[in-house]
Amino acid sequence: MIVHISAVADGTVLLAVAGEIDLATVDDFEAALARATAIDGTPRVIVDLSEVSFCDSSGLAALDRAWERADRRGIALRVTKPQRGVRRLMEIAGMLEGLTRPLL
Repeated sequence: MIVHISAVADGTVLLAVAGEIDLATVDDFEAALARATAIDGTPRVIVDLSEVSFCDSSGLAALDRAWERADRRGIALRVTKPQRGVRRLMEIAGMLEGLTRPLL
């Protein structure tokens, strides 16, 4: 798994993830999410999953914890472009609508 964190002009933090998110990689994913949601002054964190080929329940749990952390800090956390399998897993877990809804 590869993770890149970058800032966008409006203060948004973009976390682009590639590869697989599973028990072997979830600690690195969670650490990247924690760094992204700890950046002072950011209004939102966008997690781009377009290059993630697989995600298991440990990855979903990491996203859920990151969403809670971000929410406590007043940061909007959203997921974009989940691939079919990842999207289906998020849907089954009841997380898809909340994590992919448009930002206002």
